[in-house]
Amino acid sequence: MSASGSPEAHSADTEILDDAGCWRLLGAEGIGRLAISTESGVDIFPINYLTSNGVVFFRSAPGTKIIELTRDPRVAFEADGQTFLARWSVVIRGKARRLASDDEIEGSGVSLLTAWQPGDKFNYFEIRPDVISGRFIRPRT
Repeated sequence: MSASGSPEAHSADTEILDDAGCWRLLGAEGIGRLAISTESGVDIFPINYLTSNGVVFFRSAPGTKIIELTRDPRVAFEADGQTFLARWSVVIRGKARRLASDDEIEGSGVSLLTAWQPGDKFNYFEIRPDVISGRFIRPRT
């Protein structure tokens, strides 16, 4: 809606992405946002991530994320970006699970993920999606 409350003229073309398109864009990014449920409400954390075989992997230092993910593993994850001609956004709803073995960690590649925020991030997680959705938005000129 415009500021006057009337619908705006179409200013962009929106393409709904299929699963393959969502994963292609996620694989080209690397920074996203993790939304988790806490006792005081929903909180959002920026995370570095990587994708492999339809799963998102991230690492974390001890703290709020780990405590809350143990209590309630349901999460939403969002990443977005921009290409030369458009903007995109992908959202995943699913469950986070701490990787339990060295084989899982090594196989995922998450231990090689470079964190943009310093700290001891030796807790490794995966997000398995229940739902994935995405949009590719091209501005009209």
